[in-house]
Amino acid sequence: MSRNRQLIQLWQQFIPLSLSDVSMALGDPLTTTTLAHLADPRNNIAAVGVAKAIAIFCESPIIMLLHASNALAPTQASRKALWTFTVILSGGMSLLLALTTLPWIFAIVGEGWLGVEPALSDPIRSTLSIVILWPLAIGWRRYFQGLLIHGGHSNAVAQAGIIRLLVVGGILAGGFTLRANGAVVAGLSLVWGVIAEAVAVTYLARKLGATKLPELISTPELPQDVAGVWKFYAPLGGTMMLVWGARAALVGIVARAEDGAIALVAWPAAWGLVLVIANSTRMVQQIIIRNRQLLPDRLLITFAMTVGIVCSLILLSVSGTPMSEKAIGWFVGDDRELISRVRPVLLICAVMPLLVSLQNALQGFLVSQGHTWCINQAAWVGAVVMLGTAYLSAQLGQNGAIAAAQGMILGVMMEVGYLFYSWRSLNE
Repeated sequence: MSRNRQLIQLWQQFIPLSLSDVSMALGDPLTTTTLAHLADPRNNIAAVGVAKAIAIFCESPIIMLLHASNALAPTQASRKALWTFTVILSGGMSLLLALTTLPWIFAIVGEGWLGVEPALSDPIRSTLSIVILWPLAIGWRRYFQGLLIHGGHSNAVAQAGIIRLLVVGGILAGGFTLRANGAVVAGLSLVWGVIAEAVAVTYLARKLGATKLPELISTPELPQDVAGVWKFYAPLGGTMMLVWGARAALVGIVARAEDGAIALVAWPAAWGLVLVIANSTRMVQQIIIRNRQLLPDRLLITFAMTVGIVCSLILLSVSGTPMSEKAIGWFVGDDRELISRVRPVLLICAVMPLLVSLQNALQGFLVSQGHTWCINQAAWVGAVVMLGTAYLSAQLGQNGAIAAAQGMILGVMMEVGYLFYSWRSLNE
């Protein structure tokens, strides 16, 4: 088969999976747009941004369950052990999120560690109280997504993602029509969107037979019990806790910048737009894991770079054209100061989709080879560089959103460099 034909087949596998991530990421700009047109937009956008940072930190140990489910799907014993592990871990993270809503704990986490103004405490806690089931639903969803991807049912993953987007959009539209409390509407759309998607992927996985895949090859190296799954998964879960813990800490740096009040609104608004496009590249990792033994590494890297370049060009065209200011204004409302702060962040982050694509490709190679600790080490490098750069930039007088963007870009660049070094070292 020709190289071009192989690349086309990889794109055919990738696009439905990417649509799933895009449908998920679209929830952020849709939420911001809705909040921008409801009462008290600045406080609600800031409150929801902080609440989601805390919720995603509690979700972070679960993020890599998709990768584990894809990698461990070949045997029934591994799948059963991973499902038990998923329920325990996801339930525990939902319990942890519930604890953050307690006033005295939130005073430590939100007002102390993150530097949130007391005026934002109530809307943040209200949002967190609504999304307590978020981690449990995320873990449940990712387990069945992994089975579907391993079974070659990418379209089913995309269909479930569209269902999630429709539920999110419906709740936001209802809240907008009723002129409801913005923080409450945002929380309801977040949690019910992912619950709907989890139900959909479960139904589709069972219908398509992805839960009972035939064991075509002997894979004794795969974990067969919960203890074995923990040993395999611990570096991956720890990596995501580090990554999202660092990103939550980044919110604290933004809040303490000279322009902290407006920066705390501008950063999540801009980053939500960046993620719509950057997250569309993340499923590159699943393509790598699934095709690692079937196609040459060079071809897979070429595919990842192609995906990243295309998506970076899309983000650059959105943020760097004369029409971008008007488009951003539709997104954040008629707030000239906020528009002027969001646009430069988008320009700085235009390279992010390419970096995320390379990051996920290299992680995919390392996961498929079982070298999960290398991913953890790279995450440490990226987190330290990100926070150090953002803190130094803010201390030198840079506005908070720009400081966060600079830290994010440099941190991911260093992480990609470390992942590439580890991958090359292990394959020489």
